[in-house]
Amino acid sequence: MSTTPRSYLLLGPPDILHDLLNEFAEDGWACSATRWQAVVTRPADDAGPDPGAWPAEVSLQGTSTDGHEAACRGHLSPGE
Repeated sequence: MSTTPRSYLLLGPPDILHDLLNEFAEDGWACSATRWQAVVTRPADDAGPDPGAWPAEVSLQGTSTDGHEAACRGHLSPGE
C-alpha cells in the first residue's frame, strides 16, 4: 500500500468545484483550481477510503500519486 497521498483530477463548473473544494479544504485536503479544472489531494495521514460519488456535474479525470504540486502542474497547466 502506497503512503503517497492520492490526488483526484476533477473537471466541472467553477461554482460547483468551488463549493466542493471548500468542503475538502475543511477536512484538511490540499485543493487547487483554475477555471473548470481542480485537484484535491488527501492529507498524508488520511488513510480513509476514496471519496464516493462526485456531484453529477463533476467528472473524475484521473488520479495521481505524484503529490499535489505535480498533479496541479499536469492537470491545471494550459495545453500546448
